[in-house]
Amino acid sequence: MEVISYNRFVLVFCLVFVVVTSCKKIEEINQDPEIKPLQHGFKTSAAIGYCASLASTFFKGEVLPGNVIISSKKKTTDSETGIILVTINDAYPLPFNSSVGQITIAGIWSEDGGIITALFSDINILEEKYEFRGIHTIPVIEKEDGNILTLFAEEDIVVGEGSDTLLNLNLSIAQIYLELERLEAEKPGDAFAAVQQNVWFITIDQNSTMSEIYDDEYTVHGGGQIVEVTSNTSGILYHAMIDTKFVYSTCNMNPVSGVGFIQNLKVGDILDLGHIFLNFHERCDGKAYVEVATGKYLASNHRNVNLNFY
Repeated sequence: MEVISYNRFVLVFCLVFVVVTSCKKIEEINQDPEIKPLQHGFKTSAAIGYCASLASTFFKGEVLPGNVIISSKKKTTDSETGIILVTINDAYPLPFNSSVGQITIAGIWSEDGGIITALFSDINILEEKYEFRGIHTIPVIEKEDGNILTLFAEEDIVVGEGSDTLLNLNLSIAQIYLELERLEAEKPGDAFAAVQQNVWFITIDQNSTMSEIYDDEYTVHGGGQIVEVTSNTSGILYHAMIDTKFVYSTCNMNPVSGVGFIQNLKVGDILDLGHIFLNFHERCDGKAYVEVATGKYLASNHRNVNLNFY
C-alpha cells in the first residue's frame, strides 16, 4: 500500500509540474505586444516633423499659424537666422500629444536648406521619467518636388540635463552643408535593418497650405530606439517604421498606412525573442493590425491592437 501511495504521489507531482510548466509556456506566448518603443519613435517623429514644417514656413516668409510668434529674424549675406515661439494648447495641439506648453524653435538657413534646434517647455513626448527636453541640430531641406525632408538620430534627442545650450546656434555655411549632407543617406526599406540604425527620415507634404499645418502629410522611414526600453522578459525592445504615413487632420489616432515593426532581442545577444509586423490602416480607431507575430507574441497574430499614442 505504501508503494502504491508513493507512486500516486509521484504521478500527481509530475502532472502538476507538467500543467504548471505548460501554463507558463502558454502565458509566455500569449503576451500582449509591447509597443512602447514604437510609441516613442512615432510621437517623436510627429513632433520633429511639426517643428520642421513650421521652420520651413517661417524662413520662406509665408504666413504662420495663429499660435506662432516671431521672436527674432536676422539676415546676413549668405544665411538667415531666426527664432519662433510656438504655443501648444487645445486649440493648437502638438500632433499625437496631449501636453500644453511651448516650443522654441531656432534655425539658421541658406538657399539650400537649413538647420533647426528646438526646446520643449512643459511638453513631454516620452514618458515623464525620461524628461524629454528637445532636439539638437537637425537638417531640413526642400526637395525638387516641393516636399520637405528632415531626419534625426538617437543622439539628436535631448533627455534630462543639457537643454540650456540648445538654442545657441552659431554655425558657418560649411557646417550647415555638413549637416545637410546627412540627408543624402539612403532611407531604410527593410524593418530588420532599420531597427539597428537609430535614424528616422521624415518627409512632409504641406499640400500647398503652409499655414494650415494640420493637413500636412508625413511619411516616416526609420527605427531603433529613442531611449532604451526593456521588455517584461528582460529583452531589449526595438522598433521600425517603413513608409508610415499620417495626416493629423484626417486622423488624430493612428497612421493611415505603412508598416510598424517591434523586435525583442535578448540582452547581450542577437537572439530574437519575438517580433511583430503591424499594418496601419485608414480606419481612425487608434489601432493597427498584426500581420505577423512570432515568439512570445505569437498569440497576437491577426489581431487589432491598441496603439495608445495619447
